[in-house]
Amino acid sequence: MKYDFVMQGSFFAHRALLRDTQMLHSLAEQMDSFSKDQVKEIRKWYQFYWSMMEIHHQAEDDILFSAVEKRMNQPSEIIEAMEVEHNRLQFLIDEIKRLLGEAERSTVLGNELKTSLSGHTLELLELFSSHIAKEEKYIHEWITMHFSPKDQRTVERQVRRKAPTSYLSYMIPWLHDSLTEEEKRKLDLSLPWMAKALNRLLWQRKYEKISEPVKALMN
Repeated sequence: MKYDFVMQGSFFAHRALLRDTQMLHSLAEQMDSFSKDQVKEIRKWYQFYWSMMEIHHQAEDDILFSAVEKRMNQPSEIIEAMEVEHNRLQFLIDEIKRLLGEAERSTVLGNELKTSLSGHTLELLELFSSHIAKEEKYIHEWITMHFSPKDQRTVERQVRRKAPTSYLSYMIPWLHDSLTEEEKRKLDLSLPWMAKALNRLLWQRKYEKISEPVKALMN
């Protein structure tokens, strides 16, 4: 039996993270044209980006992948490989954060630092792009074969309960920022009314405060 797939939230997060990773690589290639204040805004934004990436991967490792392996009744080599890739992604982000810190402290951004930074962001972009393509194919296949819509919603609730409030308060406007109108409608249907109200009243402005200065550098 094939079930409907209702766990779009996880894949929507991939869309937002991929967009941010593409933006990071583009900014890294222009890094020598930015002022120290602009580099500071980039570093602040990617501190936020890394928090979203880290919490997303923790939820996958601890809840989603665990639920799939439990239903399979055995370890999965594919999931093990994806968890290894999570570790490599974490290493790359840590290196990028270090290099952004160096760029912020530098009086003049040297070519070696810019080259190293753009090299790391390119590897991050290529690895993350291939990682989510493989992960979405595998997870969609297993979820629709073995998890009813009710089971899928249970897993999603567990993921949300694990996430800190600070993550959830940014998550809705962050996801909206990368989705089509139809995808936004689907996301909103899965959210409690209180979360949607708080997003309109508070969370959207909070998110824009850290995202808009970096987006302006892309124009």
